[in-house]
Amino acid sequence: MPQSKENLLCNLAHELRQPLSTIESIAYYLELALPHAEPRVLEQLTKLRHLVAQSGWILSDSLALSQDPSARPEAIDLDELLSEFVLEQMQHDTCRVHFNLELASALAWMDYQQGRELVHGICRFFSTVAKPGAEITVATSILASGGILLRARAEGSTGDDANLPAGSNLTLECIENVVARNGGSIFIRLSDPTRLELAVEVPAAPIDLALSSESDEALLSFEEVELPEPVAPGIL
Repeated sequence: MPQSKENLLCNLAHELRQPLSTIESIAYYLELALPHAEPRVLEQLTKLRHLVAQSGWILSDSLALSQDPSARPEAIDLDELLSEFVLEQMQHDTCRVHFNLELASALAWMDYQQGRELVHGICRFFSTVAKPGAEITVATSILASGGILLRARAEGSTGDDANLPAGSNLTLECIENVVARNGGSIFIRLSDPTRLELAVEVPAAPIDLALSSESDEALLSFEEVELPEPVAPGIL
């Protein structure tokens, strides 16, 4: 029975994930079984695991590009998403991440799931294209226009976008799609080999909704406080 292109890609991604996972497990096993192997051997095993992860990203990004979900914007905290997901993504990489988060609880107006995808996409892109050992700077700020700005910078291993690592262009396209669906804008500079820069601007949440969200969080925190059991007053 003929399948649509989207269903075919979904099935392909599903079928390929199992052998990729098996390859990754074998690499882990060999690292444990050969703890005293030559450094070159261990280096190749680490490279193998990174290539498996890279292949998984390519599948995920290809699948995302085959779909066109509409955005359901809500007030979200980009600083929280960055702190939560970028560190998790980067903790096993050689790149160092420096944060300069200055939103001070200012909320962005975008789809929550797509906001997560944006953060993951930026993280994956810079961890792939940045020079090994380079420091990646991730910053957020509030623009004079009222928008929310997210910037990422790093020293790159190449300044030619035609020679970016496999899958990097797909990741960039996914980032651009998310930004466009949420009414934002994006600036990418890869021409300078000593500096890679990506800047994303997304709308800020309406003030009334942002205040409402803060009130809900405060109420939730208040409700979670456990009050002590009442104590009978002492008898004089």
